[in-house]
Amino acid sequence: MTNPLYTPDQEAVEKLALRLIERADVRAAREQARHGMLADPTAATVDGNLALDRALNQWVLGLAMREANGDTADPRVVWNVSNPPRRWFGHVYHGAAVAVDNPDNFNREIPIDGEGHYRIDLRFSADPPQFSVVIEMEPDHHAGLGHNIGALTLQDLRPHCDSEGRVSVTVGPKRGGPLHLQSRPGRIQIYTRDSQCDWNQLPAEVSVERLDPPADWQARSEDEIAATIIADMPAWVRFWRGFKDDFLGFPEPNRLVGPNGRDGNWGYLAGGRFALGDDEALLITLDPADSYYTGFQITDPWTIAPDPMLRLASLNKAQVTPNADGTVTYVLALADPGVANWIDTCGLHEGWMLTRWQGVPADADLASMIREVRLTTINELPEGIPTIDLAGRRRQIATRAQAFARRTSEGGWTDAA
Repeated sequence: MTNPLYTPDQEAVEKLALRLIERADVRAAREQARHGMLADPTAATVDGNLALDRALNQWVLGLAMREANGDTADPRVVWNVSNPPRRWFGHVYHGAAVAVDNPDNFNREIPIDGEGHYRIDLRFSADPPQFSVVIEMEPDHHAGLGHNIGALTLQDLRPHCDSEGRVSVTVGPKRGGPLHLQSRPGRIQIYTRDSQCDWNQLPAEVSVERLDPPADWQARSEDEIAATIIADMPAWVRFWRGFKDDFLGFPEPNRLVGPNGRDGNWGYLAGGRFALGDDEALLITLDPADSYYTGFQITDPWTIAPDPMLRLASLNKAQVTPNADGTVTYVLALADPGVANWIDTCGLHEGWMLTRWQGVPADADLASMIREVRLTTINELPEGIPTIDLAGRRRQIATRAQAFARRTSEGGWTDAA
């Protein structure tokens, strides 16, 4: 196994999507969506205004990727909603996103017809990321969160793997065994998600085959795909632009709401907004609760994450220094406070924060997952928090950048095994 993300299907869909977003008719639809964003109150804030075009570009490319891989008779496995830019396949991919996209995740999409029959083949490495495969009813125009109708996790799948880590999942409208996802009539998206608790972990190999392809199938033209992007864009951008207004009840800043169970019972999340002055810091202490995966991140006011490669905008289980009791204390601040678990707001005074737990033990105490959330100043941080010096910070960022770069290398994780 080298790089399971570096596939011919990924290359083909990306190149198609990049062509589509440069069409004059698609760009005109983008400009119409931009007018709506300018009327949003977030556009009147400093951070929101500066981030507006980046957010819109990422939503548009995310939609183009989904439409380019929208043929349920000939589905591809495509990595989408990953917002860091990358250069591979001979082109620059600027990043695509929806909301609070996690840099620890590899979200791959498979469009299916709810009345069709499919097989998804998986192969896991010896030390895989936390994994889930989720089947969701797709909303109109793709505009919204799908309705979860089934899920399987790494813990469900691994007992059935062969000696090489291979296992297959079937999908179709009839009931099946423990490795079957039952579909319903209509348009469906299947999502596979690898959540790295260490950026050296190799994501799963994923492939799909439709077992009953229509006899009269014909490939769509680029004009037809562009037409669907243009038709769906108003609702798509309107939904993701408004996601922040309802997410977790739009709580008061500098507090966490949760932990809330994920739809499909595959994990928990807690989140909220932050608002910090130049010299302020938000102190957050969490209990990992012996979870297989934990991660913390921030985003801008539109819920788009900063590029995480060279900035500490997120930290996962392998990237933190725990407290003596096993809890983890994060410090959100604009300036480096000299603590090991600094979450760099990347110049943002306001935005969103989210923490996730996946592979949580059944007996975990949810009430104790969030230990403390407190606003203070950089100069008034309590003693006992793990600290780091300048040389240590440089090593931390260099290690981070090297590990992150593997995901877009053709050789992938070969050297990290």
